[in-house]
Amino acid sequence: MAKPVAEWTDSELQNIIDNYRRKALTSDPYYLQALEDMGRRKGGGLDFDKTLHAVLKAARAGNYLSYGQLAQESGVDWAKKRYAMTSHLAGLLEFSHRKGWPLIGAIIVNQQKLKSGEMDPATRKGFATAATDLGYAVVDDVTFMRDQQQAVFDWAKSFQETPAVAMPADAC
Repeated sequence: MAKPVAEWTDSELQNIIDNYRRKALTSDPYYLQALEDMGRRKGGGLDFDKTLHAVLKAARAGNYLSYGQLAQESGVDWAKKRYAMTSHLAGLLEFSHRKGWPLIGAIIVNQQKLKSGEMDPATRKGFATAATDLGYAVVDDVTFMRDQQQAVFDWAKSFQETPAVAMPADAC
């Protein structure tokens, strides 16, 4: 039987993630568990599960979520974790994409933009770049962002997931 994801060291886990990417096995459930676990480990105190829960809760209510609110959900000081947020959310975007969900990070915005859901140009560009890296065709970043935000709100209304234990693909 294969080793559970949680038992790998950080460097071993990163190697597994890299191997799955190299072998184009990014839909494999074990890869998704590895990605999720790495997000927990490298989140700088930002908790992957709490982020997923907070995004789902906000989306179900039709609300946007601020970076500060995400930090608060994880029990960390936003001012001290703002730089860790970028990699945390990058992992969240890839995780949601690989699960076949909309890019759930689309509803995470600056505090000042909670009512409108707008992203500042640099953030929007980063979001569009991350989406492009995942294979999305982004022609207009504003339209793409708005479409993803609506997709997140629609998805959250009916989302239900049952936990599953994944085992690694034999190739890795």
